[in-house]
Amino acid sequence: MTKKVLITDQLAPPGRVVLEDAGIEVIEILDGDIEKIQQVFPDIDGWIIRSGTNIKAGDLELTTHLKAIGRAGVGVDNIDIESATAHGVVVMNTPGGNTISAAEHSIALMLSLARNIPAGDSTTKAGSWERKALVGTELNGKTLGVLGLGRIGQEVARRALGLQMKIIGYDPYVSQDQLIVKDITVQSFDEVIENADVLTLHLPRNKDTLNLIGSVELGKMKASALLINCARGGLVNEADLAVALNDNIISGAAIDVYTEEPPLNNPLLKAKNIVLTPHLGASTLEAGTNVAIQIATQMKDYLLHDHLSNTINLPIADMSILKSIGDSLALARELGRLQHSLHSAAIKSLRLSYNGEPEHILPLLYSAFEGIMQNRFDGVVNLINAKSVAQSKAISLSSLNDPDLSHVQNIIAVRVESTAGATWEILGYTDIQGGHRLTRINNYHVDVLLDGPLILILNTDVPGVVGEVGTLLGNSRINIGEYSLSRGDGDIALSVIKCDSLPDPDLMEKLKSISSIRECYFLG
Repeated sequence: MTKKVLITDQLAPPGRVVLEDAGIEVIEILDGDIEKIQQVFPDIDGWIIRSGTNIKAGDLELTTHLKAIGRAGVGVDNIDIESATAHGVVVMNTPGGNTISAAEHSIALMLSLARNIPAGDSTTKAGSWERKALVGTELNGKTLGVLGLGRIGQEVARRALGLQMKIIGYDPYVSQDQLIVKDITVQSFDEVIENADVLTLHLPRNKDTLNLIGSVELGKMKASALLINCARGGLVNEADLAVALNDNIISGAAIDVYTEEPPLNNPLLKAKNIVLTPHLGASTLEAGTNVAIQIATQMKDYLLHDHLSNTINLPIADMSILKSIGDSLALARELGRLQHSLHSAAIKSLRLSYNGEPEHILPLLYSAFEGIMQNRFDGVVNLINAKSVAQSKAISLSSLNDPDLSHVQNIIAVRVESTAGATWEILGYTDIQGGHRLTRINNYHVDVLLDGPLILILNTDVPGVVGEVGTLLGNSRINIGEYSLSRGDGDIALSVIKCDSLPDPDLMEKLKSISSIRECYFLG
């Protein structure tokens, strides 16, 4: 039976050609007519969109044969991912298709800002000749600071090298030896913002990066510095940036993305020394063609050959195995997530050991990797793309089927080493009630149910530590659910404390100030 794909946003013609050449029928409805679109829902096998279409749970309930949604682009916030997964619909996107366009737009904004091109254009057209007032800045020999050393950040750096700029960069999850562009010097966050003549942002927007650049950070930058943001709205506090520009705290800024789009009441609209563009980072003919061909190829490969790539949600393939180990998959992901907080540097390797069925190991390994990378990767990591993401980050993934791992059946051990040399191994299992329990951290035996925020402490094994910690938590109105204390072979003890509420950063700093505490981590 002929496969049918619905397209509801403008797609570059080469994408349609890919589908039609493969014998797939294309149904194109571009006028947004909901009734017309809904009429074809029962017939379609695939649905390709860009940013203009919103796919909601109600839409998915009306489809009966839909197998895949393809987003020609990166962002998938216009798709109800949870509902798609529940309906057995694979969601795919096209990471990398916009990389060159986004990198080039960053360079274009940097040059426009440095040479006052927008102001020169508007004043000349208005009849003025502002040659003396619009003296620019050469980029040759200047230092470009890159925050976020993923695909786009490194492509920006590669182009800036052609301008004879010096490149420094910061990414908490990328080390010097993991860089493809080797001429980038990795520095700390503060060093980059303090040393950069031009600061460009290429980070995802999440809880860790929201308002990453505010008044404090802007105050640390050079007064002559330029700021570029073509990544995500919200990375820069827009009100603080407006003040910094108007008060000459920094020299200028160029912004392509905003907290709300279009930016109707944005303070940046009235700021001085700023260049604004309407989210044009991926808006090139080439990028449109690239993502069209890429998503059409992915859709064709899945509908005709069951080959998946760049999937956002849980794959449906081999659901019999995935369903049978659902609890273990969740546990492996949780153990990976806990490991994230134990490593401030980039991840070098992850090994999963397991004493259950050998065919379950790879899904568990990828699930653990998904857990540790969920806050370290600009994109989605899942069972399908875990291996390729690990390879792109030079992270070694390995597994071991070890019947002697424990007398407890189906126990999982996740061992992670960072590029800084830190190594942690966490063991856990699913109890008969379905709860996830920690049983060992490195060589320390513990027994803690994973159903609340955890604090991990390593301290000198001396009297009074438990009392000091308990008093400090009590004074901060943090109730202790469990306190698992373990002694090692030496003079260092380990404690895992389960709290009834989240400790704030100030409390963690107070805990670290206790003289006998060597290390202290909030595991979430």
